[in-house]
Amino acid sequence: MKGVILFADNKILEVNTFENKLFERLNASTEYVVFPIKSVDALEETLKNVSTFKALILDWNFERDSTGIEDELGIQLPAVTPESLLLKTDIYSLIYVYSQNQISEDIKSRLKVKFGSKIDFKIKGQEDKVDDHANSIFDDITTFENSNKHMEIPFVWSQAINKSVQEIFVELEQADPNWLKEIRDTAASDGAEPTSEVIDIFHHILNESLIQNKSLRDALNAYQCDVAAIAEENTAKLYRRIFYSKLHEDAPLMTGDIFKFSDDEYGIVITPECHVGEKKDICLEFLVFKEEYINEFLSKNNSYERGNQVFDTLKVKTKDNLKKIFNNEMLSTHILPSFPFSDDICNKSAVIDFKTAFSIRLKSDYESKRTGYKLNAPYIHQLRQRYVSFFGKYGVPATPDSLRVYNLK
Repeated sequence: MKGVILFADNKILEVNTFENKLFERLNASTEYVVFPIKSVDALEETLKNVSTFKALILDWNFERDSTGIEDELGIQLPAVTPESLLLKTDIYSLIYVYSQNQISEDIKSRLKVKFGSKIDFKIKGQEDKVDDHANSIFDDITTFENSNKHMEIPFVWSQAINKSVQEIFVELEQADPNWLKEIRDTAASDGAEPTSEVIDIFHHILNESLIQNKSLRDALNAYQCDVAAIAEENTAKLYRRIFYSKLHEDAPLMTGDIFKFSDDEYGIVITPECHVGEKKDICLEFLVFKEEYINEFLSKNNSYERGNQVFDTLKVKTKDNLKKIFNNEMLSTHILPSFPFSDDICNKSAVIDFKTAFSIRLKSDYESKRTGYKLNAPYIHQLRQRYVSFFGKYGVPATPDSLRVYNLK
């Protein structure tokens, strides 16, 4: 069994139609299970609830359900298309638009921009050619999979998540039918934000389950990348996503949220998660820094004038020393790579000087100043731990050089 195919067409269950015959032929395959979907609304609901499928076969023009008003007025309402649904939905599978009519190049262009090579457009055929069309669809899916081997891992990953989520819910229910209330109420009594605490606890349990999933581990170990070299800019975009998350407009205030106080001044919330909820309407603790600090830091500590010197022309030792700054070995400084100062530039780092960065800001100072990004775990935890360690260090008398030498003999 290779997986699930979603087939959306308003005629899919009408006996003897081309669409129904094609569905029956596809569903007769031993390699796929095909789910029939009759409307755009049903498709939207399915996409919300079914996370793992190999392909979406999709009609373009869905007939509206008759209300009788059309006949009374002598009008015919236009067909419903899935264009708006596709444009607002992220789909990590092959999308196979299978329509009786030509789709405008303008619409195709918009969908190609969003889905790239993952979307294809075909014209429906004749009823006596059902086998040919079914075989063509299977061949196209196979060709797509063979040329997109990297997509196999997310499918296995999604299956592992689905399996783990069901197991965890069963285990929590068996342990305590009121588990959700218990966790939420305990978090609230402790001063934490209850909803975030419930999600965080479940996330940790899910993570422990996924780490033990043999199918996922085997797939990751077997994965081979055919790409000889990865572009630096792509790596920067990848790790920006790993280090930082874009926030939804209605996202709650969280530890790690990034604020922009002025044109050049930024801050990261370091107030502990359990206190953000109770303090957010009064004041919060931040580590504050400026965008220009990275250039000053490189010039002062590494004699490197970023923008005036070409990195690739530097001596190997100089380049190696510069790359070491991202190890964060300097106790008083923390560097965050590819910081989201802007959406488009991914090669500028943030430098946080622990000696001067701490600041308590009133709500009036930070209200409506979130950048729309947050620093993800574990990086926010590392930042907070290093800051606390810097100010928690205790000075002791220096060890004389002669003692060092004697103890090395």
